[in-house]
Amino acid sequence: MTNVFIIDDHPTFIEGVKSLFPGDHPEKIKVSASATSIGEARRMLKRSRAQIVLLDLIFPDESGADFCLEIKTHYPEKKVIIVTGELDPVLLFNVWNNEADAILTKYFERDELIVTIESVLEGDRVKGNKVPNFNLVGKFDIKSSNSVLTRTEQRVLNLLAQGHRRKDVGRIMDSTQAAINFHCTSLFRKLSVDSVTQLIIKAREERLVV
Repeated sequence: MTNVFIIDDHPTFIEGVKSLFPGDHPEKIKVSASATSIGEARRMLKRSRAQIVLLDLIFPDESGADFCLEIKTHYPEKKVIIVTGELDPVLLFNVWNNEADAILTKYFERDELIVTIESVLEGDRVKGNKVPNFNLVGKFDIKSSNSVLTRTEQRVLNLLAQGHRRKDVGRIMDSTQAAINFHCTSLFRKLSVDSVTQLIIKAREERLVV
């Protein structure tokens, strides 16, 4: 079971995320704790076993970006997914540099959240499909660019290039069809293509696959 800790000053958002994961859902994700302030969250995290922290960026008294770095410093085993309605590139750039594992907008779909949780647990860093490009705000490692594939995306791409169909890729990776479709959509966006055929051609041109 993957336990999730939500930190957001809007209780309706917290309840909305909880409703995505009823007790009988197959993904085995559970909202095990929540807090509506950073102060409350700071106290609760000392005894929390949650692997995933969903963290808002904007709070009345403290910075979500600063608290992200605090979490990663004191609890490096926890994965922090920023979920925000504030899309200021400077704020996004700062929290990315403060070691956020992923950034999603608050308009995410359920499948996007599930895939993001799965990806960060595998060690990937994820920028959601609706997150604006913020890599021109300052100078940082080009590997953080949206054009660079995550390890999961690279594996999906390799299997597609080997001739496997999407449903076969899901079976090989022990993943859901929705998750594979999500990764394909991300690959299409990053390589500026509209189909698997175009994706494979472009990937070979750019030497992303052999």
